[in-house]
Amino acid sequence: MIVENHLILWNHVLLKIMDVQRTELPIGEYLHTSQLSSSALLYTIKGRARLLLDGDEHLLENGYVCHAGKGAVLSIMDITDHFEYYIIQYKASLPLPCSQDLLQLLARTEPFDIQYGFVVSHAAPLLISLSRMEREWNQPEAMAKLQVKSLFYQFICELMGQLQHQRLEQDSPDIVLQAVRYMDEHYSEQITADTLAALLNCSSRTMQRMFNKRLALGPIDYLMQIRIDKAKELLCRTNAGLKNIAEAVGYVDSYYFSRLFKRYTGVSPSAYREAMQQAIGDEPENVSVVAPTLETVGSHKKAASDPLDTAIRRSLRTIIHLKGELLLRRQPEKIAVLDPQFMDHMLALGEQPAGSVMVTGDLNSFPGYLIGKLRAVQALGTMNEPDLEALLALAPDLIICTEFQKNIYESLTHIAPTVMLERNRDWRDTLRTIGRIIGKKLEAEQVLQQYKHKINGLKSLLAAKLHGQSVTMIRPRDNTIRLHTCAHRTAAILYNDLGLHPPKLAVDRKRTSSMIPLEGLPELDADHYFVLTDNKFQAWSDEIQTTTTWKSLRAVQQHHVYHAKASIWIAYYGPIAMNQVVDHVAEVFLDAK
Repeated sequence: MIVENHLILWNHVLLKIMDVQRTELPIGEYLHTSQLSSSALLYTIKGRARLLLDGDEHLLENGYVCHAGKGAVLSIMDITDHFEYYIIQYKASLPLPCSQDLLQLLARTEPFDIQYGFVVSHAAPLLISLSRMEREWNQPEAMAKLQVKSLFYQFICELMGQLQHQRLEQDSPDIVLQAVRYMDEHYSEQITADTLAALLNCSSRTMQRMFNKRLALGPIDYLMQIRIDKAKELLCRTNAGLKNIAEAVGYVDSYYFSRLFKRYTGVSPSAYREAMQQAIGDEPENVSVVAPTLETVGSHKKAASDPLDTAIRRSLRTIIHLKGELLLRRQPEKIAVLDPQFMDHMLALGEQPAGSVMVTGDLNSFPGYLIGKLRAVQALGTMNEPDLEALLALAPDLIICTEFQKNIYESLTHIAPTVMLERNRDWRDTLRTIGRIIGKKLEAEQVLQQYKHKINGLKSLLAAKLHGQSVTMIRPRDNTIRLHTCAHRTAAILYNDLGLHPPKLAVDRKRTSSMIPLEGLPELDADHYFVLTDNKFQAWSDEIQTTTTWKSLRAVQQHHVYHAKASIWIAYYGPIAMNQVVDHVAEVFLDAK
């Protein structure tokens, strides 16, 4: 099943929602539907049962989604726990007349008739769409039915994305990241540890443990931080009353909110507002306050030169990192980075680091592709051996390091406040964090939206060009060949973001790479190779390509081998570098004559 082909058809069909139902079945109940009158999607909310679809068996459990076409016989049996599920029935057809290509694609893929099922990796967005669909479906207004159709498209988009990536994801989904994203978007709603855990299909105890391990604080503590930060923005940007602001950030009791705010920041909401007004010498805007989303807050945002915006950027904010949390009391002016990839992030947001470690696999002291963007940056040793004396002489306001420097973390904190970020964290999450640090959250989101727009445009083009051919990235080094698997952070750009297909040997959810001998290349048997090289191992790479084994590869004979810089593809994991990787892939497959 090639998801991209399904998405092409979903983009062209006429859609009609036939029914939306939420059903509960007690233990021992048996449900038999002789035949589905239309295509259907079934999503399990709670419990366990066995499903037969035209005789094919599916084990239903929390988060399992199943699709079946019109005419399928559906039976649910062997209910071992109180069972709840959603079922959505729909009809989809191509408008006529339409192109022969679409008709042939429909006949070949049958996306609205085939049967498939899997356990989703990210339940929250699917459950939100389903619950809203059920609520709107029971309303009589025509607008409500249109809203159901809109929500169904959101559901399909999320579902197809998860289906496409399910073989490439890690064994355990990142529950902390899912919870954080959910709270960032729904902070004004009533959220408890239990409801959050239920939404993500885990126990509240497990979630608490994972939060403490990852962030050194609990999920509700993190939620409190979000709400206080949002309240600060509203206190500065509006003249709304305390009661309205409390409700807007999720607290019904304004007295409780006021005590919480003071305990967290050290001052009362009114004192905070007064201090900020004195700092900017202006009155806040007279606007009504509702539960604010990112868009609501952004709609009141002024230009960066506005004193009010400057004051907001300098207000207190807490950065969560691997060693706990750091309260920034002022905007850091001089930032030292101890991983070259953070230079990439800062430059993408229009900022310059004051100092950075140098690189070892590049001809330049700093990444070659960034040289033209850098101004005066102090060299601070290497990532493995930072120069603490140079760092001390720089006198930075903030140090950003990774777990590579965990042995010297305490020494770093004596020089300046230090944030430790996970080196292999998704670059998008890191960009958002650095955006918060330097007061450029909006700019970070703009960079991410531009990237998303780029890859969305490329996915369909690449799928149409390659027709499922496999693509791999290898790196000759240490007298062997490193194969980067689906779990590798840059390989995820190829396979997740661009929808390319890995060869079987590269499908590994646990290891980011594996070592294969030269004679093992024929077993890899990929259709296309990206060969990553650097100065250190260039001689070995050149030697490999003179061998009979290499020359006998099908991809080599068909000239499907493309050389790339290992430093760009591997070492510098930031938005500028990753955009260059995407552009390189597009140039190879779409610009070739």
